[in-house]
Amino acid sequence: MLRVSGNKIVNKAGRKVRLTGISLGGWLMIEGYMLGGRNIPEHQFKNSLGPKAAEFTSEFRKRFFNEADAERISKLGFNCVRIPFNYRLLEDKGGLELLADAVKWFSDRKIYSILDMHAVPGSQNHDWHSDSEGNAKFWEDRHHRDQYLQLWKLLSDRFKDNEFIAGYDIMNEPVTDKTDLLCEIYSQTIDLIRKNGDSHIIFLEGNRWAQDADVLDGLFSDNVALSIHFYEPTRFVFNFVPDAEYPGKTNGVQWNRARIGKFLKKYLKFGVPVYVGEFGVAVRCPDCNRELGWVRDVLKIFKQFGFHWTYWTYKSVAMSRYPDGIYRNLDEYDIFGRGSENPGMGTVVQRMKEAPEKVYRELETSRFVLNRKLMRVLEQNLTHHSLR
Repeated sequence: MLRVSGNKIVNKAGRKVRLTGISLGGWLMIEGYMLGGRNIPEHQFKNSLGPKAAEFTSEFRKRFFNEADAERISKLGFNCVRIPFNYRLLEDKGGLELLADAVKWFSDRKIYSILDMHAVPGSQNHDWHSDSEGNAKFWEDRHHRDQYLQLWKLLSDRFKDNEFIAGYDIMNEPVTDKTDLLCEIYSQTIDLIRKNGDSHIIFLEGNRWAQDADVLDGLFSDNVALSIHFYEPTRFVFNFVPDAEYPGKTNGVQWNRARIGKFLKKYLKFGVPVYVGEFGVAVRCPDCNRELGWVRDVLKIFKQFGFHWTYWTYKSVAMSRYPDGIYRNLDEYDIFGRGSENPGMGTVVQRMKEAPEKVYRELETSRFVLNRKLMRVLEQNLTHHSLR
């Protein structure tokens, strides 16, 4: 089982392990842009499907990711996967079993899994990726926080003895002014997991979308690591400014490898392993705005600092905004309606009424194309299999 040793992660033999992997965004926590449209909460999208919701959920989970994808990831050379999930998965019939199946697919291939509760009860921030409709009720209602702790007890009971669980990313991108409460919840979760006889690494994300790690100082006890996300400069990375380039100025600031290094260096001061749970870039077209240069420079800094990482993300409909997948669906059959007035989830709802099987078929990875230029950059920075 992996553990923290100083600022490194080591295996049971005491040998250093560097995690270099991929995130499974959009699978067990559906995000709108990954289906080619606007971002709305997952539960709201499913409600709009009406009586088709249960069927769609089942088919989506079977088609968007399955054991064949785990085999692809193994062949690509990644040694780690981050598995984001909505807490609601654990309330669905068979949800915990599906998560356990995924962990087994990877453990059978000697690939580590990091379990990431991407949306917590009540939502930990006000964005769609916490399944929120605009409010972060987790911080307002103790019932939500109690449920959150119960769910981590459930997860720990199930996975505490699995040596190919690298650890638990216990809350994705919290955003709150109640930082004392954030630290209290983190401390309670750590205590709960440890008292359950579970020695897995616990990854803590800082406040404000995993950016402000200073609030965590004092929480880095035994076998606790820091998890950060890196999407800077956001206006370039998310393609909010289509003519922005890298290296280049964004908001009057020159961004290049030196600037990236200066930005990330602050996370070294905690003296614990740093895991970049998310980083990625919107691919406009192959290297047309130097986005691959950004990826190269980011990975060089990660290597220099000894950071662990999982790229965001494995699959998405090809988009021009927000980070897309190493596998991209070009939507040749207009299933996701990228050129329509209501693309993405809205079009999927309509297509489900007309021809659901066409929707399901388009979700399979065989309908997605590997971005080979991006993958070549990533594979040059992967940890060798022998170091797993």
